[in-house]
Amino acid sequence: MSMYKPCNVSPIEALNAAETVIQGFKTTVNAYEITVERLSAAIKMGLYRPGDQLPTERDLADIMGVSRTTVREAIRVLAAQGFLSVKRGRTGGTFVCEGLVLPSVCELKQRLEQRGTTLNEILDYRLVMEPGVAELAAQRANSQQLDELQSLVDRMKQAANHFNDHRHLDTKFHLLIASATQSRRLTTIVAGIHAELSDLLAIIPHSPAACLSSTAQHQQILDALCEEQADRARRLMADHIDRTQRLLNGLLG
Repeated sequence: MSMYKPCNVSPIEALNAAETVIQGFKTTVNAYEITVERLSAAIKMGLYRPGDQLPTERDLADIMGVSRTTVREAIRVLAAQGFLSVKRGRTGGTFVCEGLVLPSVCELKQRLEQRGTTLNEILDYRLVMEPGVAELAAQRANSQQLDELQSLVDRMKQAANHFNDHRHLDTKFHLLIASATQSRRLTTIVAGIHAELSDLLAIIPHSPAACLSSTAQHQQILDALCEEQADRARRLMADHIDRTQRLLNGLLG
């Protein structure tokens, strides 16, 4: 049993903190643009799924540290872009839309250029961070987190023929490993990495065989965590990330 207190971070809180951890403090921040970016990232990562209802405007404003007016405008824009739908009345609220359209490879390359980064920079950062996160999780994960991870892997096996479901479970698996370190900072860093990669990972060619192979790697990583084999967890995570990195480099390199 882990001696560390579990670290529970909501999707938006993780992305909020990741913005600061990864990009550093900005003297000029457009709250509206950042709010749009964080909400859309949480949706694209599958932390909010099609049909899910988002927290209320008041709750989102409190979580994100912005005004309700800023949240309302961000929701309006994301609704116009097809991410969200707003329903009025007693059973109303803000819901994630079905059938989101993925950007093209060309659009993804343009976005990287506009942000002043490269695919290799993002992937190198992940390769440095996540194996160490897995190593620490092997030392600190509690039994409840290990059970949750096993549940995610079992669901991945059943989702081999449904790539979107598999990809969202994959993201949650990596975020839960980060949470198992019991470190809020590491959890937010991993959330930020996957927010940056969400669109890129969605364009990887997929097949049931590829999904099953990825799931088998996840099971091996989880087995290392359960057996508290920290060095093995690090090596397996590094190999898992390296395979994804080679695929993405082949598509976007």
